[in-house]
Amino acid sequence: MNERAVQRQTSYRLGVLPAVLLASSIALWAGQGRTSAAEPPALTAQPPIVVPRAAGAFDYMTVDDRARRLLVAHPGSRTLDVIDLNNGTVTQQVSVGEAHGVAVDVKDGKYFVGASRQPALVVIGRKFVVKNDQIAMDGPIDAIAFDTKNGSLYADRVDNGSVVVLNGKTNRQVAAIAVGTGLEYIEYDPVSDKVYQNVVSTGSVAVIDPSTNRVTATWRAAPAADLRGLAVDGANHRLFSAGGNGKLAVLDTNSGALVASVDIAPSVDQIAFDPVKRRLYCASGTGVLSVVAETETGAELIANITVPRRAHNVTIDPKTHAVWISYGTPDNDYVMKLVPPA
Repeated sequence: MNERAVQRQTSYRLGVLPAVLLASSIALWAGQGRTSAAEPPALTAQPPIVVPRAAGAFDYMTVDDRARRLLVAHPGSRTLDVIDLNNGTVTQQVSVGEAHGVAVDVKDGKYFVGASRQPALVVIGRKFVVKNDQIAMDGPIDAIAFDTKNGSLYADRVDNGSVVVLNGKTNRQVAAIAVGTGLEYIEYDPVSDKVYQNVVSTGSVAVIDPSTNRVTATWRAAPAADLRGLAVDGANHRLFSAGGNGKLAVLDTNSGALVASVDIAPSVDQIAFDPVKRRLYCASGTGVLSVVAETETGAELIANITVPRRAHNVTIDPKTHAVWISYGTPDNDYVMKLVPPA
């Protein structure tokens, strides 16, 4: 498990904003970007939702839109936490080990979870949300992505720099792709039919062709360095790679060329893109959520929003366009819904 994964597990000890300040703080424009008294707030916080836990915080989050579920990896509690998006209640916590990546396979009716300690890919039945398989891995698994076209799961082995490929129907490993050390996030784009992988050691994005399970290109992401979050806008042929150095690289998925770079909060981890609003949300454990607008010529920072410290994971509800974050405190763990202007 890499250093960032260790930080994720212990981050709950480092504190957050007092809860009474959250709604007013997050509703404000902050720091940088376009500001005007006539403009609505970038995001408005809803009351935080307590998530039962053992000692520990969260990792990657994703949404199952059809089932209206928020899926949150909770490594400290060794669970996958399931929140009902319609009413904001925690419905289940499924024991999976030290969870990190989460992916949805609608066709085969499964959720996949990547686990690091006692390395495994855990399979959960989507209908009733119960664990039905656990595939042992030779090394810890971090981020994962599901290819909806060929029905395969792509999982990061953080110890040896390879991407493990699993058949979603049979749960059997079919390939291992050597990519490079420091694999941090992976994303599938159905438009280009490519898998994109952030590689920390080279400061680049590796492009994987799922038809051959080979790396077909490597694109430099400078000025972004210490690459972390990754998101894609297939319709507009844009790839967003966030660096821990406070730089966001916007790449052209046709050529790999740098289209633009944007200053964002440092130490960003997960990022999420809303294709309808054309907004990118970049979650930093420093207590800042950078909101970036995709433009015709590239992208620009709208605002840096104050959020609870150590809220380094984020996802989007595609139905409501709400932004969800997760964070821990010494006393409790929480998820929180942030609502953009109509």
